[in-house]
Amino acid sequence: MGYAKELADPWGLLLAASSAGVAWAIHLPGVAAAGVGAAVLLARAGIAGWQRRNQEPAAGPAPIEVDPGTQEARWLGRATAAEADFDAVAGSFARGPLADQIAGMREAVDETVGTLHRLAGRATMTGRALARVDPGVLAADERRLRTNRTDADPDLHEEIDRSLESVRAQRDVHRRLTGARDKLLAQLESGALGLEGLVVRVVELTTTADALPGANSDLVTDLTDQLEGIRRGVVETEETTRRTVT
Repeated sequence: MGYAKELADPWGLLLAASSAGVAWAIHLPGVAAAGVGAAVLLARAGIAGWQRRNQEPAAGPAPIEVDPGTQEARWLGRATAAEADFDAVAGSFARGPLADQIAGMREAVDETVGTLHRLAGRATMTGRALARVDPGVLAADERRLRTNRTDADPDLHEEIDRSLESVRAQRDVHRRLTGARDKLLAQLESGALGLEGLVVRVVELTTTADALPGANSDLVTDLTDQLEGIRRGVVETEETTRRTVT
């Protein structure tokens, strides 16, 4: 996406409008409020473009490809957009301790989005596996085998029992994978929405930093705690689902 397209990006425009709106709400002059919104929009466009030109491939194994059009792709897209917005807003602070504190949160934001990317890849992989299994067919197979066993010669019971065991094992795997995918999607949603909420709060901080300087320390602490909660949640989900989805 070029610089002009970044300026026209809907989320960027919404972010800029929100910044200007908060600035107006705390009674900054109209020209100053508009300046806040313009600064955030330009910073977002510039940083997003720079990231695409200069981003190096991440070390380690490549993440699993996320199927487009899926729920996981949608939530990952929103999380990635929130990451770019956070960088843009963090870069709009005037130099000083507050700017340094906000910039210090970038690593945790990047780590969180990286983990969400892996979770989205697992969700895609799980969805592909589930698509290969028809639980309705398995249920019908189990009913048929039970009926056959009742009417079959005792010498055939052992073979039928092995078939039943195979069908039940497949149904158990399907249930586990369904539960794992549901958990992955729930965490992707929670993580993406959490990051978007974090960005909005940082936008608010850009407009109140000068008006309420005494409250900055508590606000930054709250933001840091909020981010840590998001990061810890996605990491814990990755650890618990790793045992089910490999």
